Amino acid sequence: MRREVEESAATAPSGALRKRLIELKVRVGSPSDLELRLRALGATFEGTLNQRDVYFRGVRGRLKLRLQHPERDQLVWYDRPDRADTKESRIVLAALPAGHGLEPVLASALEVDVVVSKVRKVFDWNGTRVHLDDVVGLGSYLEFEKTVDPADPVAPAHAELRTMLSELELPSDALESGSYSDLLRPASRPARPPGGP
Repeated sequence: MRREVEESAATAPSGALRKRLIELKVRVGSPSDLELRLRALGATFEGTLNQRDVYFRGVRGRLKLRLQHPERDQLVWYDRPDRADTKESRIVLAALPAGHGLEPVLASALEVDVVVSKVRKVFDWNGTRVHLDDVVGLGSYLEFEKTVDPADPVAPAHAELRTMLSELELPSDALESGSYSDLLRPASRPARPPGGP
């Protein structure tokens, strides 16, 4: 995928990449129909990723080890509000070399919280990243990600994602507030430790 290659290159000098995203996630009932609508509206298909995200407990925000094929694995920390609307997410990620062996190390140091497995179809729609996800145990979702420069205002990106939602004729009552890890986590277990965001 183009963005994964760019991110891997961007992390090389410093070891990590900081990003600011505006995101929106919505449940969908018919992914094949939605894919046809995306293509009709000019979205470009970039490829399919098989991803396994291992989330860890005991950290501020969210920490996940993303194991993915055919692209490079990543260690990702992010923080964002949980609301069923557009939301700003601050991310720090590091692309990992092949054979990194981080999963058993992190699992020994931090308790594994949730594992999210999904097949992700990736599209580019006028510069916005669109994911059509089939998530094991949850079903189908559409996710928008708009990268915003740290110096730029975020209001236009929020408005753009809401417009895209409308163009795809997706109902606002299908919006999700949290992450896939929140949706898969047993209700008896809190999402983050006390004092976390």
